[in-house]
Amino acid sequence: MGTDSRAETLHSLRECKVRASILLKDLLSSEPSRATRAAERLRALSAFARLTPGELLARKESVRRKHVLAVIAQEQGHASWAELKQALGEKEPPQLDTETFFARNRGAFLNRWFSSYEEALASQRAIGGYLFPFREQFFITDAGFLTALGVDPSDADWARMGFNWVEPLEPAARARLEQKLIALGYAS
Repeated sequence: MGTDSRAETLHSLRECKVRASILLKDLLSSEPSRATRAAERLRALSAFARLTPGELLARKESVRRKHVLAVIAQEQGHASWAELKQALGEKEPPQLDTETFFARNRGAFLNRWFSSYEEALASQRAIGGYLFPFREQFFITDAGFLTALGVDPSDADWARMGFNWVEPLEPAARARLEQKLIALGYAS
């Protein structure tokens, strides 16, 4: 595969990811027509097919990135996101997997767990801590937990990103921290 072809593939995969991000933003939009159009597109997935757009909008907080990626893949003529990536000849680089934080015994830490991002964010703003996603939930931990993982909790990038992995103030800071965590073995 030549360099030019490889660059086009990367652009195509990147474009699909951007489309997925836009779809999710549309769904969460306060503009009813925009959100309804996004809900209609998401109904292409079997998980949402039986819901009316209104029912889906009532549950929009349960829609995850994996869902919008699947919609984009289907709209591109592929059965799944993995199939789309394979068709494009792309393998995504490793990403942080917070489940790996708990794979090894790290002692006893009292993390705060939340079923919604809004609750987690309110707690983080009130009490502080480091906010992370975990499957369909969110947790907030402290510096001791990160130290046990082998991560420097005083790294300036934590403050730059607002101690929030889900919605970092500075995405580049999160990207740098993600590379450090991946290098420590916390990748998918």
